[in-house]
Amino acid sequence: MRHLKIIFQICLLFSYSVSLASNAGKDSISKITTDACWSGDDMYYELTSVTTGKNINMKMVMAMYVSSKGDMRVEMHSDMSFKGRKSPIPMVIIGHSNKPYESIIIDDSTKTYIVHHIDTADLSQGIKTESTVTKVGEEKVFGFNCVHVKVISNKKIGSFYNETDTINVWRSRDVPMQSGVKELFTQFESRTGSYMYSKETAAKIKEMGCEGFTVKLTTSAKDHSMVMQLTKAEHKALPTAMFQIPAGYKEIKSDM
Repeated sequence: MRHLKIIFQICLLFSYSVSLASNAGKDSISKITTDACWSGDDMYYELTSVTTGKNINMKMVMAMYVSSKGDMRVEMHSDMSFKGRKSPIPMVIIGHSNKPYESIIIDDSTKTYIVHHIDTADLSQGIKTESTVTKVGEEKVFGFNCVHVKVISNKKIGSFYNETDTINVWRSRDVPMQSGVKELFTQFESRTGSYMYSKETAAKIKEMGCEGFTVKLTTSAKDHSMVMQLTKAEHKALPTAMFQIPAGYKEIKSDM
């Protein structure tokens, strides 16, 4: 289940700082033309991810809606096979700019919701992590000018857990994103990035000029690998109801 938790934390990182078959393998995206007068309207982003590994095979589409004031809604639709069992995993998460460490997970099938408080002190779970960061270069990905960095991390828990993984990330300042949301992403990564790499790594990535929206991210380890990429980014007018708990839904306690 560790694979799933890693994926969930990466999705949280996106939701606070993914049509798969038709886009797989295509180096194309709906390019947005921006200028200095861009006012920061509501935005819609779509990302796709493919995760493969020992006992797991998952394809995900993540739709992220961001209001002009920084409230967010993430809808994740997955087709997953885990240990031979297949099941789609729909998930809706909403978050508000004034509560950056609180997420609300909505289950439309049962008309319930869970308020999940993110304890950043617990994300590393006692894992001792050492990371090295390398700037690979400046590359154009899906039409956006990106800075590409590679992070190799060794993670240990005492003497019974030892794993090395590699993360490649491409970020671009070209992707439209409200200034308040940029700051929120930065703050969240600085506190939660330790789940993926050492605490000082987020600052090093920024120093190398790898800033802005994550256009592409890959992870690879002994038992699993993942590719996540931006496939759509566009202005939209979003109703405020999208960022609210639907009327009549009941709260249940979190077991996360």
